[in-house]
Amino acid sequence: MNYLIAVDSGGTKTNTILFDETGHILLRDMSPGCNPLDIGLETARHTMLKTLQQVAAQAPGPISCIYAGIAGTFYLDGDFFSPDLLPQLPSDRVLVDDDGRSILSSKLSPEVDGCSMICGTGCSVWIRKKELPRLVHRGGWGYLIDTLGSGYSLGRNAFRAVCLEADDRGPATMLTKLITQELGKPPIPATPELYAGGRSRIASLAHTVFDAAKQGDAVAQELLDEGASSLAELLWSADKFFTSPYPVILGGGIVSAFPEYVSAIRSRAPKNAHLILADTPPVYGSAVEAMRGIGLSCSDSFRSRFLADYRSL
Repeated sequence: MNYLIAVDSGGTKTNTILFDETGHILLRDMSPGCNPLDIGLETARHTMLKTLQQVAAQAPGPISCIYAGIAGTFYLDGDFFSPDLLPQLPSDRVLVDDDGRSILSSKLSPEVDGCSMICGTGCSVWIRKKELPRLVHRGGWGYLIDTLGSGYSLGRNAFRAVCLEADDRGPATMLTKLITQELGKPPIPATPELYAGGRSRIASLAHTVFDAAKQGDAVAQELLDEGASSLAELLWSADKFFTSPYPVILGGGIVSAFPEYVSAIRSRAPKNAHLILADTPPVYGSAVEAMRGIGLSCSDSFRSRFLADYRSL
């Protein structure tokens, strides 16, 4: 029996699954995100190593393959673990890629051309074409540079709108009431908490944009529209690679939780882009890639067993 580990790690959390070749899940571990653009490469490396060692220690036998889809590793060109850490990994077969491939593999077979769009704490688009040697990346240049439309961007802009109202520099908005309620304090005393919480804490405010927009708040609706336009802009960049309709698999907490955002993106996207909301967790795509790493495909029974076990966790 082969035992494998699948990882999906973003800006907020790392989801790690220990499973066997039949799709049976033995263990799930949830820990903080390991995006190296957020926490630094060395911290990300050692945090991920510790997680993999802890999970592998619970396996009934040796780990045949580890596949880790980790946001922000695109910029490392696959060189995530340093040479001194490789001997400490609990498997001789360790594959690390950005998380865009996991979204693709969660829904599309390897021979199908298409895109994945991630919109959670951060956001980016990945393009897969058979004639290209590797996935093409658009957007996602890190939260300091370019994650427009992401949960972090929405949360930051929502809090900024609250600050503008407090300064008499911007219009009144329901966001002030909603964010004050959530934080339990007005914006000025809440500001140190947000800075201390970092990107993921600010991203947790994104839902207030959708809540306020549903109540007819013009400021929130403008932020929602701006975010959807920014994400559609990524798809227009990807559209240049295709001459006929192509699938775009959407994954991430924001698009999963707010169908109105998907509709807003779709209305602004290229006509050939066929947006499909992922119906499996990204870590399932990582499991597919781990199986491929040892030359095994995932049957319907594997998929059914894996997802049934996952839902029961």
